[in-house]
Amino acid sequence: MAQLQGKVAFITGASRGVGLGVARAYAKEGATVILAARSVEVGKQAEQQINRDYPQGRAVFLETDITNKQQLEQNLEQVAADIGDIDILINNATAGDGQPAHLEDTSEQNINKLIQVNYHAPLWAMQKVFPSMKAKGWGRVISMASLNGINAHRFSVGYNSSKEALRALTRTAAAEWGRHNITCNIICPAAVTETWEAYTQWDPESARSILQQIPMQRMGDSEHDIGPLAVFLGSDAGGFITGNTIHADGGGHINGVPWFTELPE
Repeated sequence: MAQLQGKVAFITGASRGVGLGVARAYAKEGATVILAARSVEVGKQAEQQINRDYPQGRAVFLETDITNKQQLEQNLEQVAADIGDIDILINNATAGDGQPAHLEDTSEQNINKLIQVNYHAPLWAMQKVFPSMKAKGWGRVISMASLNGINAHRFSVGYNSSKEALRALTRTAAAEWGRHNITCNIICPAAVTETWEAYTQWDPESARSILQQIPMQRMGDSEHDIGPLAVFLGSDAGGFITGNTIHADGGGHINGVPWFTELPE
């Protein structure tokens, strides 16, 4: 039997990258996956591809701007009313710093944008789905954080700090919600995404160095390397694991994989 048969998963930023890979892995295991993302064209295409490739599951695209609290909450309510209570919430949507910058040159506007996407939106979603998870005595929250924040990589203070805030939020939820059989875990993935590909173009030498330092010598595949871990954490099999930060990164976290990008003073 499929591990996630009958489960409803709400995945933010699920139209591309890690979110799309996880959504595909979930549909393969029988879940109904809500692809919550802003881009209608890309989201609809992802919906069609998943439903074509994994008919044992179901994909539904739902245009969602997670920084709009009212819209996010309304969409969560709509899913509950039209499809069923959300069993699994995956906080995957993210925003990056853009061009690397020194901490002292990073604007408050940049920091606030990142906090809105990487912290506030997951908080709103978690608060919204909690009552139904509590009532059922079953729930899963999975948040995508980053080794960048854990290692405090240079020149990305907004991204690092907002991802670490998300990690603390998720661990706190694990401590408070465990009594309701709701598990909350963090994945730090290293996978080929548009952001990684852009970085390889911007600083190819640093990108090569990163790959050389990863014990498995490669970036992961979102569906086949990150997806199965998210499936496990979202399933009954992962029901006694909570509050953990798990690195799906080919071993990159072992020695930290420093980034050698330099910026002029």
